[in-house]
Amino acid sequence: MTKPESAGHDAGYDYDVAICGAGLAGSAAAILLARSGARVALLERRSDPGAYKALCTHSLTANAYPVLEELGLVPALEKAGAVRNHARWYTRWGWIEPRAAVAGPELPYAYNIRRGVLDPLIRSRAEQTPGVDLLLGHQVTGLVGGAGGRTVGLRA
Repeated sequence: MTKPESAGHDAGYDYDVAICGAGLAGSAAAILLARSGARVALLERRSDPGAYKALCTHSLTANAYPVLEELGLVPALEKAGAVRNHARWYTRWGWIEPRAAVAGPELPYAYNIRRGVLDPLIRSRAEQTPGVDLLLGHQVTGLVGGAGGRTVGLRA
């Protein structure tokens, strides 16, 4: 969705939150904030909805699993070809291999998935979330000041 460059408060584009960058963190934050009732402007400088971060890892650690689950992304990740894995680390003291407690729940999975698949997937999920306006091709160019030096908006 693209809004006119001149859009402002009077044009009806009033948001509770503006997030600059529709990558993993920005899209996840937009989804969670919108689910909490906030009206979110998710700005992305690139105009291609399939854009992705090229210089980055393709691995999500297991501690991200609860957030992926809360976002409803686990089934979509697996359908998109994400490979489940369990983390192991070698240190000078030997291997660290996390294991579930005997009577405890199974450990969450880590995933390997290319950013070219992951970034567009979560961005699309954010765009489909009620309360989120995905503004592709919009880069923040300045802040709008209010009384007492308080920031009350932005220019994009």
